[in-house]
Amino acid sequence: MILALMAGSTFGQKYGADSVKCIENLSLYKDYYKQKMYDDAYRYWKVAYSICPESSEKMYLDGVSLLRRREGKAKTEMEKTQIIDSLIQVYDRRRDNFGGNKGRVDGRKGTELLRYKSDQPELSFVVLESAVNEGGNFAEAGTIASYMNSAVLMAKAEKKTPEEVVKIFGQLTEILAFNIAKYEGKKTQEYYIKSQESVNDLASPYLSCDVLVKMAEDGYEKNKSDAAWMERTADILDTKGCTDAPIFFTIAKEMHASSPSSVSAEKMGIMSLKSKEFAEAEEFFQQAIDLAKDETKKADYYIELAESQRSAGKFGQARTNARKAASLKGGWGLPYLMIGDMIASSSSCGGEDACMQKAIYWLAVDYYNKAKSVDPSVTGKANGKIATYTKYFPTQGDCFFGGTKAGDAVSIGCWIGESTKARF
Repeated sequence: MILALMAGSTFGQKYGADSVKCIENLSLYKDYYKQKMYDDAYRYWKVAYSICPESSEKMYLDGVSLLRRREGKAKTEMEKTQIIDSLIQVYDRRRDNFGGNKGRVDGRKGTELLRYKSDQPELSFVVLESAVNEGGNFAEAGTIASYMNSAVLMAKAEKKTPEEVVKIFGQLTEILAFNIAKYEGKKTQEYYIKSQESVNDLASPYLSCDVLVKMAEDGYEKNKSDAAWMERTADILDTKGCTDAPIFFTIAKEMHASSPSSVSAEKMGIMSLKSKEFAEAEEFFQQAIDLAKDETKKADYYIELAESQRSAGKFGQARTNARKAASLKGGWGLPYLMIGDMIASSSSCGGEDACMQKAIYWLAVDYYNKAKSVDPSVTGKANGKIATYTKYFPTQGDCFFGGTKAGDAVSIGCWIGESTKARF
């Protein structure tokens, strides 16, 4: 009898005073939801949500989805506001009735506040700050990106300083690095990588070299035995063009001495290139290529190797490695821009013939057109170069004595060894 009473008490607590009505509405809303009949599903969901809030945690997840759909169809601002307020309350009631991972629930709630009430960034910021601090390394990728977004909005509203934004950036970067490493090779890793890209983009305007260098200097002694921190800091300094700072050299040397890797070899190559020690730069970039496992990173190293060779005047070798970079990373226009630039600077390859001296610009423009055809993001740069070098195309007068006519194949010697079509 006692066990029966206890079971009855638990059942009543879960399904409420009118358990029959609760179970009936739960079942009906789920059926309509599966059939994508969302208006009917909402009608029954609302009853279950009201009379038996402890009956199902899944009910709260479905409720968020249903309310988002209703908000999208709302006809007045008042109706929209009421729906949004109800949606936010769903997260609070879920946490009150099911507890569980407070950081995760608050993270999703904060993301909703950011989506629907971005004009009041303090609302989302407070919730997301709590969610990230509560969750730590277990914070979800979406929560992390939203927190960075809300911090930037707070800064724009002059409610946070740039220094505070950078501090948050540092905190989130460490959490992201932990999860990217933890989920290596798994689908979840992709979410954290995308979150890292979003965080970097959002924080970028606040990451001046002065700020980044100070962060690196302040954190170096405490973190110099942390390979992940060293690599991450060197990458940020490199990406933002802060490689002239002494701390970058210190970190690069320490990384390569203690644990040589593709990343440390690349940073040593950058240092050597900055110092115009081109032979050493080539060696380090080749080490980076040899040690790299990721094809995309290997492509980056090939282009850096090509840059060191170009700087040393080894145009033929530089072109070979630029092509390797392009083959490893599809849709990348930079290698073709680089090859075009080297060709455009090689007028001596035309010998004494005025037509051939200028024919190199036909070929250079071929490469610029190739660059923008494979990579629309470089169209502006490519068009600027095309406009510059088109002015130097040979004229019919330049090519008259050689008998070159429009449409003829023109071979260019020297290190280039390629052909292009004449056009006047």
